Amino acid sequence: MKARFVSLVALRYFRARRRAGSTSTALAALGVAVGVMTLTAVLAVMNGFQLGFIESILEVSSYHLQVEGPHGPRELDGGSLDSLRSLRGVRAVVPFSEEQVIVEGLYDEQRGCLLRRLPENVEDLDPDFRSRLEIVAGRFDLRQRRGIVIGSELARHLGIGPGDTLRVTSLDGPSFDALEPAGRTYLVTGLFRSGYYDFDLGWSFASLEDARLAALIEGQEAAGAPLRARAGSKIRNRFRDQEAVFRVRELLAGDEYTVSSWREFNRAFFGALRTEKIMMMVLVGLIFVVVGFNIHHSLGRAIRERYEDIGVLKALGASDAAVQSVFVVEGLLIGLAGGALGLLSGLLVSANVNWFFSAAETAINLLAEVVSRLLAPLTGGAAEPFSLFSPAYFYISEIPSRVLFHETLLIVLFAVAASTLAALFASSRVRAVRPAEVLRYE
Repeated sequence: MKARFVSLVALRYFRARRRAGSTSTALAALGVAVGVMTLTAVLAVMNGFQLGFIESILEVSSYHLQVEGPHGPRELDGGSLDSLRSLRGVRAVVPFSEEQVIVEGLYDEQRGCLLRRLPENVEDLDPDFRSRLEIVAGRFDLRQRRGIVIGSELARHLGIGPGDTLRVTSLDGPSFDALEPAGRTYLVTGLFRSGYYDFDLGWSFASLEDARLAALIEGQEAAGAPLRARAGSKIRNRFRDQEAVFRVRELLAGDEYTVSSWREFNRAFFGALRTEKIMMMVLVGLIFVVVGFNIHHSLGRAIRERYEDIGVLKALGASDAAVQSVFVVEGLLIGLAGGALGLLSGLLVSANVNWFFSAAETAINLLAEVVSRLLAPLTGGAAEPFSLFSPAYFYISEIPSRVLFHETLLIVLFAVAASTLAALFASSRVRAVRPAEVLRYE
């Protein structure tokens, strides 16, 4: 009965104030909606950028696990690779090697580059790797003898394209003490774009089998970077990497194999991204603090205006806790209404963020054109087109957006909690109302 009484009175107050033309409840709910919408849209765009970077790193560069034998790659034979692929939860295992080289194209300028050598059938072994690379020119072909696929930004700096030759200088030799610079000429078969600038500027791919054949021909079977292959493994759930590391070590018989997870390779970078997101949530979440104060003062004013109603309710037997609960439920309703409206608005903005930015650019350019025409006799020139995210300055073609369910739920719950707590503190003054005094003087 008490719960029914509280909910009935709270709904009546909530609806009555809106019909009476009071804007305090509407403004409070609108403030909650703006906070939820802003935080949802900001985190969606941040997730789009961050998860794009993280997936590019994990799918193209570091893998989820990396396995290396105690004496180099020859410990990772075909049987070991097949055993790794048979583990539960493993979706791809790829042998690879990498070395730092110096590349030189048509221009005299030289650039450092990481040359990663992969199996010729890497597209079959790891389809997700290939899906992360957009081939902007040529084709991704590692079967070409002395063929190489390089990043689009690296090709632009070197002034080369598919069909051109590329000079690659690396350190080779029968032992570490006898390493000497060795140059080889490669044929550029394709240009890729990963969406991650560092990869597009400083990465290239060539055939692992071609490198082994070249080492045999040149009598360097026992040494040289091309033979030092490792195995990169991808699991279905990257957050269960520690469990996968334990299973791989158990399968490969002990600690003589080095098994590392993606957390170790990218600890500093991923830690920086996490700190960035936390600080952004805190800063934008201050909106809810402002909204909480707004709801507190709004309900405080409503309580003062309803002293007569509160006195009547108490005189009829309603306890202080019951009357206080009425205003707490009203604050809860404000939070739920604002949270629902803000959630829908935030999802709408997140799903169409590029359209909103395009509309903003169009409006700004239209205004600039009007001002330019009005001031043309004085300036003598036309306004240049304005772009919020021009590809000339930002390495993106469109703004990514990705909404995560648990973050969105947390935002809405935080907004509702802030509204409810503000109402709880504001309703504490209900206990000071004395029915006899209110009914006598008012």
